[in-house]
Amino acid sequence: MSKRNQQIVIMLVQNQPGVLNKVASLCRRRRYNINSLTVGTTNQKGISQITLVFAKERKRIENIVNQIDKLIEVISVEVVKPKDVIDKELILMVAKSKEVVERLKDKFKTDAYIKVINQVEEKVMVEILAEGTVISEIIDELDFKREVERLVRSGLVALKM
Repeated sequence: MSKRNQQIVIMLVQNQPGVLNKVASLCRRRRYNINSLTVGTTNQKGISQITLVFAKERKRIENIVNQIDKLIEVISVEVVKPKDVIDKELILMVAKSKEVVERLKDKFKTDAYIKVINQVEEKVMVEILAEGTVISEIIDELDFKREVERLVRSGLVALKM
């Protein structure tokens, strides 16, 4: 998904059981489709950050943000512009050959960090770290029938300056 077609919501929440379920259930009840969801602890004890990515629906996004902000466990919630954040995603992939990795390294050498983690015979375990839009380009570049055995993509992690 291109940055122009997404809306990123960053929230700080109390790190307690059930908080993620409340946020996700609220989105489900209001019929908002979450394109990406990541949660991680922060440097503040007892506080986690949830990053949600929605398809761009300018008028409707404020509605869900206002509803999320009413949850007791939510400390802060903000819709951020993609240009105001640094975002990253991760791919872990088992490629069928090292040639796939070399091709990706050549094409995305300035846009992505691509590292071979492990190799067994011809199969290669690869980690790829890049902005979400670059990760989408890399996935579009792959031939899943001939080049990739397995692939998993993380959700978007974003941090505002």
